[in-house]
Amino acid sequence: MVAHQQYTSEFNKLLETFNAWINFTQASFEYLLLLLDVWLKAFEELMGELISSQQKGETVENVRQFLQVWSSIFDRVFAQRFHSEDALEIHGKFMNAAMAWRLHQQQLMQVFLKMNDLPTRSELDEIYRSLYELRKEVKNLKKTLAESLSNEVL
Repeated sequence: MVAHQQYTSEFNKLLETFNAWINFTQASFEYLLLLLDVWLKAFEELMGELISSQQKGETVENVRQFLQVWSSIFDRVFAQRFHSEDALEIHGKFMNAAMAWRLHQQQLMQVFLKMNDLPTRSELDEIYRSLYELRKEVKNLKKTLAESLSNEVL
């Protein structure tokens, strides 16, 4: 009965991880569409600016000048688009999904490590914490011993 509950729990973790991956993939796709929208709008405005400049008899003389125009337009379009409510919502959804996916990924890795008799991250963290505390204790003991020996000499 205990083994059955353990496998059920691990299977549920696997399903939750799969759902987190699906959510992350969907949020990534929406975020990429947002970025694509920014790039297309910026490119469209760049082309309009270049055409307008050419009609006025102004030309882009070198790559540096072109990059200044492109950078100026892209920065403006990016800032406008990413300050909109829907863009903020898409970005927030993407970040939340990414963090949830990472957390589920770590939990699933813990299950696989346990199944293969390998130390998990939490077990290693506990060992590192114990080592740190032991080092502090040895350092304090050495200090106490040195003080004790120096007092005996006096």
